[in-house]
Amino acid sequence: MDIIRAVSFPEKYKETLPIDRIVAEKKVDEEGVLHYRDKLENGYVTKPLIVLKHPKEEIYAVLDGHHRFEAMRSVGLEEVPAVVVDAYVEPVFIMTKKGYFQPTPAITKYVRIPFWKFVAYMRQFLDDPWQMLSKD
Repeated sequence: MDIIRAVSFPEKYKETLPIDRIVAEKKVDEEGVLHYRDKLENGYVTKPLIVLKHPKEEIYAVLDGHHRFEAMRSVGLEEVPAVVVDAYVEPVFIMTKKGYFQPTPAITKYVRIPFWKFVAYMRQFLDDPWQMLSKD
């Protein structure tokens, strides 16, 4: 699944994944997590997570939905709705080709640096997914 269709039509492409096979960035806003936790506890169904599957292991990394993921985990869900994508950098290349990214200090600070941190995170995920899965 490509990321553009996954983000545009998540309900159409969702599947159920075991939560213990998903890794996510832990630096989330607690208020955002509580917002989704309250919704889940009141029966609200959140939209699916967007995840990237490790190419060799049955482990997934959250690309979109970190607050929802933490809320789902905190209420004890064992399985979660998710859309698995193949390419996580495609939109960056499309936007670059169309000229959306111009070399400004704001782009460097808010796009390039976070993007390269994300690339490093994904390399770590690809190199040692089991180590990341055990982090709390």
